[in-house]
Amino acid sequence: EIEDAYHGHFTIQRRDQKLALQKKIKALRLKLAETLAGSLGAVNSAKARHLAEWDPFDTQSTADFFDPHWMFGRSLKDGFDIVIGNPPYIQIQKFAAAQKAKWEAQKFATYAAMADIYCLFYERGAKFLRADGHLCYITSNKWMRAGYGEKMRDFFVKQTRPKQVIDFGGVIVFNSATVDSAIVLTAKSETAAICQSAVLSLDYRFTESLDSYIQKKTVAFTLPTDGDASWVLLAPERYAIKAQVEAQGVPLGKWKIQINYGIKTGLNDAFYITQKQRDAFIAEDPSSDEFIVPLMRGRYIERYASNWDETWMLFIPWHFPLENDKSVTGGSLKAEQAFKAQQPVLYRHLEKYKAELSARNKAETGIRYEWYALQRWAADYHKEFRKPKIIYPNMTKYLPFFLDREDHFFINDKAFIMTSIGDSLAHLVAVLNSTLFRCCFIDNFPNLGEDRRELRKIFFDKVPIKKPTTAEVSLFERLVPLIQFAKADAGASPGAAAFLEDLIDACVMESYFRAHMAERDLLFHDTVAPHLAAYAPEASEAQQRDFLNHLHQTLNAPSHPIRNRLLRLTADSPDLLAIIKQEGKA
Repeated sequence: EIEDAYHGHFTIQRRDQKLALQKKIKALRLKLAETLAGSLGAVNSAKARHLAEWDPFDTQSTADFFDPHWMFGRSLKDGFDIVIGNPPYIQIQKFAAAQKAKWEAQKFATYAAMADIYCLFYERGAKFLRADGHLCYITSNKWMRAGYGEKMRDFFVKQTRPKQVIDFGGVIVFNSATVDSAIVLTAKSETAAICQSAVLSLDYRFTESLDSYIQKKTVAFTLPTDGDASWVLLAPERYAIKAQVEAQGVPLGKWKIQINYGIKTGLNDAFYITQKQRDAFIAEDPSSDEFIVPLMRGRYIERYASNWDETWMLFIPWHFPLENDKSVTGGSLKAEQAFKAQQPVLYRHLEKYKAELSARNKAETGIRYEWYALQRWAADYHKEFRKPKIIYPNMTKYLPFFLDREDHFFINDKAFIMTSIGDSLAHLVAVLNSTLFRCCFIDNFPNLGEDRRELRKIFFDKVPIKKPTTAEVSLFERLVPLIQFAKADAGASPGAAAFLEDLIDACVMESYFRAHMAERDLLFHDTVAPHLAAYAPEASEAQQRDFLNHLHQTLNAPSHPIRNRLLRLTADSPDLLAIIKQEGKA
């Protein structure tokens, strides 16, 4: 009778009749609660009354339960045909421990400590579907690439059938929420290997029909087999280029490289010093020089360059200077006494900050390590900082990479280093700095807002890069030091650095598309290599400057084929190289 009254309510037009029927429904619900109270135990009867008191006509109230059968009738006992929504975006870590414990107890497959609550809404919504029913949400797109999205991606491919994914990229959908959005349409049916995908470019305007735009931009997206792989959606042109590039590559996780993050001090004011302070410390005690290292912070890294601000860092490991003595553990007084005796200048400096240093992580300071030590000192890999390495920031719009060949910079916790025991770092930094890399792989890295990308190791490991030939290694081992010299040297001829960057970019493209470029007389490797044979990166600054200026004058001469090919690059390859240059510019 209650269900019939609900359905009758939708067909009535007159307001007085609707109000009368609402009153009748309320009376029937209360009568049902009283009937149930007489036949159920105290706990169940309380639940029955709670259900009966729910008022679907009160638009100002909310319900702390969701029961499709009770709320919508017997026709929905098998689930909904479609669930549509825009779930809230709230990080799970912001909820109270008691609430998080409830979600864990409910065994959500998409639950992760660092995830967002909309992940749980996806799973819950899908569970409410009938067989072959559809769910369609608009949410943030971070789950596509973020680590916490692994469980969500796994849920989609194993427990639903994604039909369509629309990534809005940097197009702002909600003025009140500065997030990049995505729409997912998925079904409760047998899984499939492919779904339709589309990406909106920044030139899209909402005055244009979204449906028409999507139809023009749709490409097939091969779904990963599990949640481990990121979901990277691209426009049709970029999709085709990326497929060709990826087919030639090997994931960086399988290369002979190591990726590590920087030093965390816990109190920068104590450990970071100026050039003037360093000079004074060393003048008073020359032995302190060994423990003062140049610090490169993420914000000062540029493409093939570093804008170092002459900041130095005191490198003080746990238990210093007894860090190699395995018998020394915890907050060691023995180590502190040795530090004070062996390095009095550095000890006095840090002692001025003793109160603040001691107030760092209370669970560790003075327990796992001494008050004067770095909070995290790269115990397992600190020697990597003194090797040739690629340095890059942890978050960036521009994806800049710098090859530190001899400065031996240490880095802060806002940057990463990439070292190798066999692969050419010069070749790798050339690829990473190229428009080809940005065109194909920038969307492999999560967008943190304002187009800032998160460059963590987990994302780099999955990026496939083509292994170079011996000739290519030789080429880039000269080109990269030369461009970094050009960017650092004030005496370099005007335009030399920009010219070399364009040349390296073209050489990277040739590594992947040699046949295509050969057909258009756009090859560079074999023509450039002889001109670089005499270059010695270890030569004096004056010698390098002379070589650089002569090379630039020669290759950039109006009649030289290298200049001619650079100028024709995009015009002669509008469907490939021009797209790479356009999509990869930054």
